[in-house]
Amino acid sequence: MNGIQEYYDRTAKEWAEQGYAEESEEPCLREFTALLPPGGRILDLCCGTGYDCQRYHALGFEVVGLDLSEECLRIARTHNPGLPFYQGDLLEDYSHIGPVDGISVFAGLIHIENSDLPAAFAQMAQVLRPGGLLLAAVREGSGKIDSLSIREIDGKTYDRNFIGHTLEELTAAMGSEFSYLRELSSSMPVWHAYLFRRK
Repeated sequence: MNGIQEYYDRTAKEWAEQGYAEESEEPCLREFTALLPPGGRILDLCCGTGYDCQRYHALGFEVVGLDLSEECLRIARTHNPGLPFYQGDLLEDYSHIGPVDGISVFAGLIHIENSDLPAAFAQMAQVLRPGGLLLAAVREGSGKIDSLSIREIDGKTYDRNFIGHTLEELTAAMGSEFSYLRELSSSMPVWHAYLFRRK
């Protein structure tokens, strides 16, 4: 069975068509950027095909994107030729990108088991400056959601390991590195956009 990376390599074009549509911008994006230093540096973690990177850049921010899928990154570079994109896993060291003022991770944590969340937050803490902000959009629920995990495309089966997370699970996993601030706006039912600060 194919996994997460293979799924996004296969569906990258569809995600780009959806994500670059003007109406797809999430309202929390502008709420988030309004709280950052003007012209600050943002890491779009699990950036996919780069549509939010483009939006952050258009608002005057320095942007860097990181994603697991090479095909998503190929499309991201095509749409954003002046922006740096890196291939990588959010559970592994990506401190080579340098410090940032803000991190947005839209839906990236949906593929992370609860047992791996502390490692994910530890990697974010390595690059997020003290006082920096983290915007994490997660699917309501707890544990693997089988109905959203298994996808069949052209006769091939993909398990994208779709995990729901509660706010309590997130705050328990981030330990003392972060503090919860509040929930921002979301246009997606059963999704939550949580804002945290690096202590």
